[in-house]
Amino acid sequence: MSRPTVSLVLIDTNAYALSAVALNQCLSRFAFDDVLLFSDNDQVWGGQTVHRVAKFRSIADYNDVLLNRLPEYLRTDFFLVIQYDGFILDEAQFSPHFFHYDYIGAPWGNYPHFNVGNGGFSWRSRKLAEAAARLNYGKDEHELAEDLFLCRQHRVWLETKENCNFAPEAIASHFSIETGTRRFPTFGFHGVFHLPEVYRNMPEFLVQNVTERILRSDIQFSLLANAMRRVSEPCFNELLRRRKSLDEASQAARLVPLESGLA
Repeated sequence: MSRPTVSLVLIDTNAYALSAVALNQCLSRFAFDDVLLFSDNDQVWGGQTVHRVAKFRSIADYNDVLLNRLPEYLRTDFFLVIQYDGFILDEAQFSPHFFHYDYIGAPWGNYPHFNVGNGGFSWRSRKLAEAAARLNYGKDEHELAEDLFLCRQHRVWLETKENCNFAPEAIASHFSIETGTRRFPTFGFHGVFHLPEVYRNMPEFLVQNVTERILRSDIQFSLLANAMRRVSEPCFNELLRRRKSLDEASQAARLVPLESGLA
């Protein structure tokens, strides 16, 4: 009896170089039946077919593609959502038990219940994707991350009305890690703070390709820099240099209109 079919789904209009690494890592570690790429750039994906989207201006644009547009392209029973900071680490940790669930994502550590889970590296069924589309994600939810929209705001409806099966915390912990440190092998991970360890053999590549969005985010930058310091002091210093250069460039840009006005 053949296994159910699985697609790989990647949606990116920003972190192209790192997302291409994530894509290649997953393709080399799992036999996917289809690849669904959504991007505004079709030059960096090794010849994979790209479904063109406009460059994202907000999280709502990403959510709209994943929740509302994806089902029309989906032809497999299940799909794995990956991001530049969330992909397969150890293919040996894949379990046939994953096929029993419509949604699996790393557990969140800040919720006592409905804590499964993180969407940045997540396992989903076609049934869940089609049910999610019926929720009509729209403008009213534009500040809400799509995983919270599904796994907390609408989980009861998905379970009771659509018969979707969310993985228990034990399965989700085996599937992926987001918060904390890896105490045992997992199939994958998610989180920018894990990247220095994941890129331990090529930290320079990571630093060179960290996006401006991360460098400008105080929280994301702090998490990344602290993790990088434990891996490579030179790369940590280069991160600081890149952040400082951006800050100086922003300050200079703000001064231009004032200087022009004095002429």
